[in-house]
Amino acid sequence: MSNINNHGVDMNNNTLAQLNLSAVKEINDEVAANCSGGVGYLYSSDPDVILYKDPDGQGLSLNVNAATGDGVPNIGFADGQGGGFETTFNDTVSSIRILRGSWQFFDNAGYSGDTTGRLEPGVLYNLGFNDDKITSAFRAV
Repeated sequence: MSNINNHGVDMNNNTLAQLNLSAVKEINDEVAANCSGGVGYLYSSDPDVILYKDPDGQGLSLNVNAATGDGVPNIGFADGQGGGFETTFNDTVSSIRILRGSWQFFDNAGYSGDTTGRLEPGVLYNLGFNDDKITSAFRAV
């Protein structure tokens, strides 16, 4: 402490915010997914993708996050809240809003079966051919 005090810095009177340490900052959901090994997860308050049960971004929704090169292998295990009861999202998704990243959605668990192809951010997609068939979501590289 004496060396620090000799240079005019009193550590005892500074908070972490005043010191602006880059190692002590809150991270967003996307960075957290990368740090945790990239495992996809649901119900984030800052989603990469929002799945909707009805066309045009209507109806019950499910928020999804994943790091690049990972995803949610089975959204059938995700329950949404709707009027006090739980419901599954497997084979019930009709529209998708991509907020970050490029994504592919598949008819079967484990990223297999028919796919939507690569979908890009900034668009609300009504699924058409894949309507009520989505089971897994993968964030493309």
